[in-house]
Amino acid sequence: MLRCKTCSREAGKRDFCPSHLKAYENIVKKYAFWRKGLKISWEGYLSEIEKNSLTGDWAKEVAEYLISNEEEKNGKES
Repeated sequence: MLRCKTCSREAGKRDFCPSHLKAYENIVKKYAFWRKGLKISWEGYLSEIEKNSLTGDWAKEVAEYLISNEEEKNGKES
């Protein structure tokens, strides 16, 4: 059984648990809007998510994982 990349729950699609997967999908989806409006890099965007006090815990954990593992470049799936 695979474990989520960010927690110990059972993983499914993209090796995230359902909660972290939803956060991941939202992060990727919303990056296009941020990039267009702010001309921000993927790494910069993830950093903003991580330090924003209004960001939920699931999204912060995914952003932290992506930053530390540099798995996704420019918001594109590998």
